[in-house]
Amino acid sequence: MKKITALTLLLVLLALPVAAQVTPTVTIPLTLPDTLAEGRPVAITDVACIGDDQDEQRANYDAQLARFMEVYPNVTVTRTQYCFTPESFAALVAGGNLPTLFETPATEYSRVIANGTAANLAPYFEEFGLNDVFNPTLMTLLSDRDGNPYGFPGFSYAQGIGWDIEALSAAGYDRPPQTWDELGEMAVALADPASGRAGFAMFLSGGAGGWHWTNMAYGFGATELIRDNGDGTFTATYGEGAAVEAMQFLYDLRWPDSENALPLDLSSNPTFETLDGRAVIFMSPADGSIGWLRVNMPDVDLRRFGYTAMPKAPDGKRYTLTGGSARFVYSGASPDQQEAAAALHIWRTLSEGEFAASRAIFHATQAGGGTPVLPIYAGELQAAVDAFDQQFITMPVENYAGFYEALNAGEIVLVPEPPFAQDFYVAISEVLTVILTDESADVAALMAANAASFQSGILDVAN
Repeated sequence: MKKITALTLLLVLLALPVAAQVTPTVTIPLTLPDTLAEGRPVAITDVACIGDDQDEQRANYDAQLARFMEVYPNVTVTRTQYCFTPESFAALVAGGNLPTLFETPATEYSRVIANGTAANLAPYFEEFGLNDVFNPTLMTLLSDRDGNPYGFPGFSYAQGIGWDIEALSAAGYDRPPQTWDELGEMAVALADPASGRAGFAMFLSGGAGGWHWTNMAYGFGATELIRDNGDGTFTATYGEGAAVEAMQFLYDLRWPDSENALPLDLSSNPTFETLDGRAVIFMSPADGSIGWLRVNMPDVDLRRFGYTAMPKAPDGKRYTLTGGSARFVYSGASPDQQEAAAALHIWRTLSEGEFAASRAIFHATQAGGGTPVLPIYAGELQAAVDAFDQQFITMPVENYAGFYEALNAGEIVLVPEPPFAQDFYVAISEVLTVILTDESADVAALMAANAASFQSGILDVAN
């Protein structure tokens, strides 16, 4: 029988003033075996998306894998360079060529679980003591209907609203919009077509436009856009009701008596350089806007931007699509490979020797440095991680207080991506294109026709 060694996660605060320094110790029931696969030789692949110019990141990544193989010398880990796209991922799945430990964005969580691509991780959660480690809200998105876990959350965000603090204040507003009606009123008031300034900006074209509109539809009260009937079939339900109201909202900003309040499409420049004086309020995940600015445009004064939760829906909640990424273990791998892959991820992120290095790597990304993202862990562990992370905070987190207040008050309700998300986002963007370019567009008729076409062309084929 293999011997199990308990690990204690020790978090040392390196950057606090001397008088405030403490050394909190958080003991979690984390256990990793001394030997994997009972000592049998096992080879696994670990996916990584590292740019050609990121030599330091590549070296650090490979060095960490080398340390893992020193701990488990019977395991050989090969780094596989791969950056996710829906098309290439589908090809890897079809060909049975997925890496042992692979990563997907949130749009794919339900799909890789439902189609059996991801391995059931319940045995490893039990073996390694992980059942109470991760944020239970996020684990709901990474589990099947019976509660079996299938993924490890990497990072997660909630869509929100950013704004130019000075521009909003100069217009007489002391806070960002709290409801969608307020957002519409502010967008019209803040728009200045003569100077090229938009009152409100969001993704409006392609799959990105469908993604942002979907978040808006939930905010208008839609409870589902594509119904999972529970028997392997799906029904498009977005051709009526609150979803139509959300689309009408955008039409009304674009056309009747709006002073063209919605002219700025962020889709053509997702790097958000266009926000420099061209949009007062914008919809975005924080890592894709202010987080991107921190990493890629370090000279931008981030103190000028605020960030808060999505506007309230009719019931007072702030419904938001969650995004981010998670790691999965390939179901086509052998049991020995699956155990080694699961152990690699936990060793890398939570073992005493590697935790600090992994947090430093995380804070070099757009989601780090104080960007308002969702907690990955649960309870005291997350509190200790937050304390440890103080040494990496470089962003004006006081500007994001509204986001955390809504989160802590339980106002933010995370909504998973709809089934067939990638296909759906592209399909609904066709309606967006029409309503934003044709003032005579009939929003209700377009929505009904689009839902019927999606049903027959995508869902019925899959059914």
